[in-house]
Amino acid sequence: MLSPLLSQRELSVFSTSYRAAEQAFLGAVSALGPLARARALPYVGRGPADEALATQQVWIGDPEARQVLVLLSAVHGVEGFCGSAVQQDLVRRLSSGQITLPPGLAVLLVHGVNPWGFAWCRRVDEQGIDVNRNFVDFSQPLPDNPGYRELAQALVPTEAEPDAELLVRNEQQLMAYLQQHGQFDYELAVSGGQYEFADGLFYGGQGKSQARLNLEQVLQELDCAARDVAVIDLHTGLGPYGHGELICDHPLASPGLATAQHWYGDAVTIPAGGDSCSVPKTGLVDYAFHQVMGPRSCYVTLEFGTYPIAELLRCLREDHRVRKPGQQAASNESERVRLQLLKQFYPAQPQWQTLVLLRGRQVIQLACQGLMNG
Repeated sequence: MLSPLLSQRELSVFSTSYRAAEQAFLGAVSALGPLARARALPYVGRGPADEALATQQVWIGDPEARQVLVLLSAVHGVEGFCGSAVQQDLVRRLSSGQITLPPGLAVLLVHGVNPWGFAWCRRVDEQGIDVNRNFVDFSQPLPDNPGYRELAQALVPTEAEPDAELLVRNEQQLMAYLQQHGQFDYELAVSGGQYEFADGLFYGGQGKSQARLNLEQVLQELDCAARDVAVIDLHTGLGPYGHGELICDHPLASPGLATAQHWYGDAVTIPAGGDSCSVPKTGLVDYAFHQVMGPRSCYVTLEFGTYPIAELLRCLREDHRVRKPGQQAASNESERVRLQLLKQFYPAQPQWQTLVLLRGRQVIQLACQGLMNG
């Protein structure tokens, strides 16, 4: 009864750096032999140890399978420590024979969607773009966020070293907005996505990011219209500590939402319905999949909670103030902020890691059962 739920070997799927995570993941994949086909999608840029960056795409099983489980990690770079571990855990269990793929089901793993953010321990990419706000039509007028515009200077001051008095005024402005509009509208303004302030939070960019271009290539090859697809996008940061919430951003009354609810049951939460830890957002990766998915497919985000959202926003604001795009030179301040952000999105504690792996296994099993049984 007192033995651990998971062994130290099982928990060893969690890594302490992008390079270690990628090497461990590819090592686990190699143990699958001919069952797996892997390729690297190149990424322009280097990591902090001058390492090459790439998104790893791995197909496991029959290339012609009509049912496909898709796992994405590190859409928000620093959150990849969790996502990579869940992916590697699945690969290890397949290679050891603990689990097997049923006929007709394949697995697609996209490891390190935003490898730059993963390597540098940032949510954003090298341009400061939040990849999960980048999936908008840039040929059309970009979404407007007047709430963010009102709060932009208070959230991320343009001053290099704002004085204490300014910081106090900024906090007062944020609290006044929160009290006037309420938590939901406050979060919508701050985190819903904005396309105006390149140094700001949740910035969707002015064009397609590298990560989006790579993911669009993966999506085209997947041919969702000809398959039943279950996408699980692995994230961290929102919700109670260690809890894995299943968030579905399919439109209300859509076939995709109905499929998600059928497969995952009442655990599914819906931002558009107001019952999720997440508010509705613009430019999500989800939307690219929604456009090409059939009625027996769905996309869910598996969001593992860490610490309170007020602390999350504080960490992100400090990260954006101190660590500007293109300014990656090491300093005591930037290292402090990096470690702070890393802890916020990856609490490297066995209790949290155990909750992540157990919930990850459960959700993967539910997805596979849904794909195979309809």
